[in-house]
Amino acid sequence: MKMERVKNDFFPLLELPDFPAGKPVRRVLIAGSRPEGLTVYLSAFAAARGFEVLVADGANAFDPYIVSRFARKEGLPPEELLKKIRVARAFTCHQLATLVRERLEARMAEEKTSLVVLLGPATLFADEDVPGEEAALLFRKMLAGVRGMSRRGIFFLLSQSFSRTNRNRSFLLRELAGLAHAVLKLKPEAETLRVVLDKPPAALRRPWGIFEDFKRLP
Repeated sequence: MKMERVKNDFFPLLELPDFPAGKPVRRVLIAGSRPEGLTVYLSAFAAARGFEVLVADGANAFDPYIVSRFARKEGLPPEELLKKIRVARAFTCHQLATLVRERLEARMAEEKTSLVVLLGPATLFADEDVPGEEAALLFRKMLAGVRGMSRRGIFFLLSQSFSRTNRNRSFLLRELAGLAHAVLKLKPEAETLRVVLDKPPAALRRPWGIFEDFKRLP
């Protein structure tokens, strides 16, 4: 597939069964049970196919070993693939909001980053040390920044775990799901993990090849 086509439409490259068709898909959320590993795997997938990948990590969840294992599986030098994925970490919700709304937007003006990955974008905003109204305002401003950048053609892949969810801040998860054009939910089942297409709701009629490869990653 030519890079011109790739840059115009990233998510169909994942070949997810029953993926939304007919409308632009620029914001996808992977949620549920430990979604960070799959999200990092897909970051490596994108980087291996020539995308510039920028990761904003709000959950201290980026695992470089997943990228290295993916690279070895694909016969690529791990260090070269890791260089194609830029990671910036935030440790407070204020840092993450600033990272997305200021530093990320400035970087967008400097270079054409094809894919932005947000790990745990709601996690830091659930901190009880931050008043609810302040957290909500910052979170919504951050999401507005994401919407604006995606309208300019930037693709966003978001990952949010449901574990240790702050029930007093459940609106964060609802608004995050509302932001996404599509939501994939990971669910543990017996001794395995399955993925469902939660938005739009659909039952996958056949296995998702990339997800099965991820589960078999050594």
